Amino acid sequence: FLSIISISPTFADNETPSYITNSSGCNQGVLQTDTGPAALEANYSANRINTTWYSNGTALSGNDVPSSCTYDAALVPPIPDARPGYTFGGWRVHVAPSCNIPSTDVSNNAEYKSIGCLDINGDGTCAGKGGFDQNAPNYGISNPGQWGVTWSNGDKVTGVALCSAHGGNNHSGAWGGNSSDWTSDETTLTSATGETKYCWCKATHYTANNAQQCSLSSPSWVFLSGGSDCASSCASECASNVRSGSWFRAALFTGLVAQ
Repeated sequence: FLSIISISPTFADNETPSYITNSSGCNQGVLQTDTGPAALEANYSANRINTTWYSNGTALSGNDVPSSCTYDAALVPPIPDARPGYTFGGWRVHVAPSCNIPSTDVSNNAEYKSIGCLDINGDGTCAGKGGFDQNAPNYGISNPGQWGVTWSNGDKVTGVALCSAHGGNNHSGAWGGNSSDWTSDETTLTSATGETKYCWCKATHYTANNAQQCSLSSPSWVFLSGGSDCASSCASECASNVRSGSWFRAALFTGLVAQ
C-alpha cells in the first residue's frame, strides 16, 4: 500500500495558500474518507518488450515467432530450423543494436518492382498488383497484412497494415498539422467499434544492404486513408506510399531516422 502523507504548509503573512479542488472526484466515495490521510494501492501494468529472434544470423518470422513478450509472464520461444552438424543448445539474450532508417531512404523513392505484400483479408494476393504477393518471400512475409519495400541501394523496410474503425486525418495527403490526428496506438485501433474501413500502417523492421534485419524501436501507427475495400488494399497501399510518398515516409519514419 502507498500511504499518502498530509503536510500542512505554513505561509507568510498575506500570502495566499495553494489548494486542490474536488473536481477530480477525490471524495469519500473514492478515498473512503473526507479528511486526514488515505491509503491507496498502486496499480501496475506489466511492460511489453519487443523481441527479435535470430538463428544463424537470420531473423526468424512466422506465427510461431513471438514479436513481443510481457514482463514476468510466460514466454514460448520458437524452435529454429535444424542446422546440420549442430545440436540446438538454447537461446542467448543480446542487447539489440541501434536500429535506425537512413535519412537518404526517407528522401528518396524506393523501387516499384520490388514491393512485396499480402492482403489483410488473407486471400494470398496483394490487391492484384503486379506480382507484389510473389515478392513476399523476399522479405520473409508470410502473414496477411505484412508489406515491404526496397531501395536501389539494397536497403529494406518492412511493416504491417491494419484496418480499424478508428479514423484519422492525413491533412489531404500532407500529414501536417497535429501529429495526434494521424498517429495512434494499437489498443485504440483494435478496440474501436464499427466498420473497419480505415487503413493504418506501421514500419516494424529495417535491413541495411547485405546486413542483418533489426527491429525499429517504438514505431507508431500512421493513418493512410479510408474505404470499404481496406482489407483487400491496405497492405499494398502502405507499401506503395512508402515507395513513392516523401510526405508519408516522413510521417511513418518519425523518430526512427538516423541522426
